[in-house]
Amino acid sequence: MKRVKIGEFRDRASELIRRAASGETIVILNRDREVARVVPITAKSDGGGGLVGCLAGTAEVRGDIETPIAPPDAWFQDAT
Repeated sequence: MKRVKIGEFRDRASELIRRAASGETIVILNRDREVARVVPITAKSDGGGGLVGCLAGTAEVRGDIETPIAPPDAWFQDAT
């Protein structure tokens, strides 16, 4: 893990990001206090990795979601 001050990160951002992309974690310090980390993004083993479909399989449907909650003759009645 590489620790750099914020000014050094600003000056060497491209190099440090390349190092993170190759697997190294970069910790950014502001006045000797950790404020951020640049970490490598790990690819999913199933070939995914994008935003599309990333939540697939995380929700559960309970009950009937197709049947209307009101009868058809009440669909167009005035709410007043």
